[in-house]
Amino acid sequence: MARGERLDLDVGGLGPAGVEVLAADLYVPDGVEAAPLLVCFPGGGMNRLYFDLPDGLPGEWSMARYLADHFGLAVAVVDHPGVGESSIPDDAYTLNPRVVAEVDHGALSELVAHAMDLFEPTRLIGLGHSMGALIVAHAQWHHRSFDAVAFLGFGGAGLPEYLTAAELSYANDYERLEPVLAELVRERFGTALVPGSTTSSDLLNPGAIAGARQLLGAASSSLLALCGLTSMIPGSSNLALASIQVPVFVGLGENDIAGDIANVEALLSSAPSVETFVLAGAGHNHSISKNRTALWDALGAWAVALDA
Repeated sequence: MARGERLDLDVGGLGPAGVEVLAADLYVPDGVEAAPLLVCFPGGGMNRLYFDLPDGLPGEWSMARYLADHFGLAVAVVDHPGVGESSIPDDAYTLNPRVVAEVDHGALSELVAHAMDLFEPTRLIGLGHSMGALIVAHAQWHHRSFDAVAFLGFGGAGLPEYLTAAELSYANDYERLEPVLAELVRERFGTALVPGSTTSSDLLNPGAIAGARQLLGAASSSLLALCGLTSMIPGSSNLALASIQVPVFVGLGENDIAGDIANVEALLSSAPSVETFVLAGAGHNHSISKNRTALWDALGAWAVALDA
């Protein structure tokens, strides 16, 4: 069994005023001397427990512990600023994708330094689910944070059917969108940290087994509205995805809101390799799908093969 450790990663001075620490949990396989380090960031309306759900039902529900126990990966799960147990900034309207990515990137040096006291990280892999994938893409775009990246439940197509005409007018142009994000969020949400979560929605969890949505409730958190709205706008991640020059894994559910997996593969035009996986019958929140371990197996095998 992997051993887990709670961490507070110091990011003071790296982001907006009031952001001092990012909360994280690190799982390290017993007896390991060297291993890839997979760093996981949650999607909108969820905290880091999305990747480490409690075992409240028969079977394995923690992706982090599963990958550590079955594949020998070290796995960190990290709350973005303003999410879960991480610091909340004095002004949450500062938390656009570029800023969140900068703070998340800033936490990596302390995470890696701590990990090196326990084992040798052979490769740093960034993983994001949904909106978290958008943040990982921005971190790679601006900071080249990772040696490889994995996107779950993210396709870059957005959710145009839920947008206003004004919001849609910024499609495919993040650089024009970023300066007006705060204004658009005020108009749509009235707050930069939207309370509650949509984790139990039928739209996100078609066919979820009985009780699984209650497990997902442990991961409910405030939505970073500027990042969430960005992920809804089509093409807002095109520049970030096109900039990625490391191996990529893309995993979607068969009934995922993220759209066609071939579309995001095409956007990753600079990546040296792209491995894709579609989880049969699954919705957007793959961690509560009855066959969730099939996705975790594909992800773990891909990560291990990077060091082969």
